[in-house]
Amino acid sequence: MFFNFSNQYEAPKQDASPIRKKGAARFFELLGRDLMPFYKASLLCCLGCLPGFVLMVLGLLGTSVLFTLLGGMLCGLVGAPFVCGLLDTIFRALRDEPGFWWENYKKAWRQNWKDSLLPGLFIGILMGCWLSMLLILPTMEVVPGYIWICMGAGVLIAAGLFTYAFAQIPLVRLTPAQFVKNCVFFFLGYLPRTLAVAVIQSAYWIGFVLFLPFTLLLLLVTGFWLPWLISLMILYPALDGAFSVEKEISRRREEELNASLEESSLFGSGKNH
Repeated sequence: MFFNFSNQYEAPKQDASPIRKKGAARFFELLGRDLMPFYKASLLCCLGCLPGFVLMVLGLLGTSVLFTLLGGMLCGLVGAPFVCGLLDTIFRALRDEPGFWWENYKKAWRQNWKDSLLPGLFIGILMGCWLSMLLILPTMEVVPGYIWICMGAGVLIAAGLFTYAFAQIPLVRLTPAQFVKNCVFFFLGYLPRTLAVAVIQSAYWIGFVLFLPFTLLLLLVTGFWLPWLISLMILYPALDGAFSVEKEISRRREEELNASLEESSLFGSGKNH
């Protein structure tokens, strides 16, 4: 069944060709192979963010800045581990890594949930503040144009920085200082990629907020997976080059294989004696 997340009969992915497709061809290849894992992980993101989202909607409907801000904090804090679970799913697909999705998801969730809480809280506060400003600004008689420019620029900067922040969590273990430094260095060092990702994330989520409640149906279809898949396809070459993710994974697999072969040979020699 679709909702049986622990289905052990799901076929593991096969290793893809060493020469990977690029652009739209790669996008549709991933969709054809991994759409259901993406969708399941995205659905869990929606469920994780639901309590905070409901509180934010109540704040917006009741023009309550406090409820809107608390809703953003709750959404970011509770939803962040689920976002990292989705990102781990997408990264495994980008690496063409075989394995059962549900087992990998649970493992990633256990490993990453603590590291995701602080970035989740910060992005939740920013989201609550931004929505609160949307409540406050219409009540003002005159809103200077630079206020809207600053809000738009703030959204783009936050989208870029927090995309790098969440993308690092499933890949590497870093100290807080290294984590923040990497976010800034990646943001500036890969500025064209950063701007592309920031525009994609901002346009998707601002459009979602502005056209509520009609976009709720869209969220059930494209959810979190669509903007994150496109974003990580853009960023993954830079992240892999910086962290040597695939080389490290290949090295670990080779070590595990050698250890397994040595263990088998020891047992085999023991039986001969």
